[in-house]
Parts: sequence; structure tokens; C-alpha cells
Amino acid sequence: MNTTIIALQALYVALGGSLTDTYEDIADGIAVSNYVVIPDMINAIAQKAAGAGIELPSVTSSDNGDVLTVVNGAWNKADAPTELPTVTADDNGKVLKVVDGAWAVAADATE
Repeated sequence: MNTTIIALQALYVALGGSLTDTYEDIADGIAVSNYVVIPDMINAIAQKAAGAGIELPSVTSSDNGDVLTVVNGAWNKADAPTELPTVTADDNGKVLKVVDGAWAVAADATE
């Protein structure tokens, strides 16, 4: 069972949690690092996942071609950027760089 707890703690940390986190309503408020039962660990993971603030905007087929971006600290839809140069298969292996304040395609990073 310790192996499962350790694995769940690793998942908790991967979700942005810290093993020093505490929840008053889970395991009598002890630190996540001291949890010994699987349901407590799952409840902490659920708390972290629910509080992660990851809310994606609703989309419909009218949003086809839009990209996901951050606006004022929240995920939002946006038009795809248009300031980048058009590229084709002939540009394979080339790099993107700024020339005179605008994006340009170069043959390599030293050009």
C-alpha cells in the first residue's frame, strides 16, 4: 500500500501540489506527505485538480481555426496569428528569425 500512496503523492505533486499542503477536511488536516490511506490521497488529488483553475472556453464549429491562448490570466479563444510568414515545404529545415522588426525565414540560425 505504501507504493500506491507514494505514486499518488507523485501525481499530486505533478498536478502542482506540495507534500506540505494540508486540508482541514482530509486526514484531520495533516500534511499530504503523512497520508497513509488511499482515499485521503485521492481526495487531496481531487482538491488539487478542482482548484487548478483549468477552465477551457466552450467551442463550436464556428471556432474552427482559432487557437487557445491566455487572456487576463484565463484560457480564451483567439484568431490564429497572422504576423508570421507563410511557409511551404520548400522551407523545411529553415528557421524563423526577426529581420528589421518583422518575422522572416532564414536558411539556418546563423543567417
